[in-house]
Amino acid sequence: MMYIIGLDMGGTTTKGVLLSERGVGLKTLVISSDPLAAAAGTIGKILTQGGLNVNDVGAIAVSGGKVRSLPKRILGLPLFEVDEIEAIGRGGAFLAKLGECVVTSAGTGTAIVEVRERNSGYDVRHLGGTGIGGGTLLGLGKLLLGRSSIESLLELASRGSPDNLDLKVGDIVGGPVGKLDVNATASNFGKLVDDARLEDIAAALVNMVGQVIGVTSLFAAKSVGLEDKIVLVGGLASYEQVVEAIKKPIKLFGGSLIVPEDPQYATALGASLKLFSSLTSLVRG
Repeated sequence: MMYIIGLDMGGTTTKGVLLSERGVGLKTLVISSDPLAAAAGTIGKILTQGGLNVNDVGAIAVSGGKVRSLPKRILGLPLFEVDEIEAIGRGGAFLAKLGECVVTSAGTGTAIVEVRERNSGYDVRHLGGTGIGGGTLLGLGKLLLGRSSIESLLELASRGSPDNLDLKVGDIVGGPVGKLDVNATASNFGKLVDDARLEDIAAALVNMVGQVIGVTSLFAAKSVGLEDKIVLVGGLASYEQVVEAIKKPIKLFGGSLIVPEDPQYATALGASLKLFSSLTSLVRG
């Protein structure tokens, strides 16, 4: 049996999955800012948990921002780089069990990808994205609130409300405008005051980041006629408060958001699927 390990080399976390003919096996995550240590640690962790040795693995599929600093081999295993857009698209579509969809990967920043299954494989196209993402929450959370983790920021936000700081459509015009009801956000932080509660600032920050990702995803999906099949993956997809903020503008404009199980592993999974497909095609050929 051939095993493939897929790695998503993020800024501070490396996600890994184990893939074989039987399907997806182990999933694991290692926190490290050093790419080589993170990659070797993730591979070692998967081998140990799976009761495997190095000889059981055919190759390593790698994708993500830290790939270029890795060597050609780790633990004697060859590394094959998979384009991150391809990995995002394949992984998101696989997790959502869809032949066509728009995949939004909300990590440090946000990438949006169109995926369509073809007879010869998958057609994956980069639609765009935004620099707003988890990095924005971390940076502004630390600057404005002194919080150094997303978990800490979300805990604070859970005790506040964006309604106390965001200006609503009804606040400006007294009624709905077009497709926007009176409770739709007209201006993020538009009611900010000097003595605003930290809890409300945190909640408004989460709301703003989520809305930007949601609106950007919706209009990208509308441009290719897939607004009813928007799949959310990436690190931010693991946090319910963020997901709810992303979902609201998508629903408001007639779209539909799908959050599959284990969304943070989509890129690692997509990389392994791409490599597995390539290697099995070579063997069959």
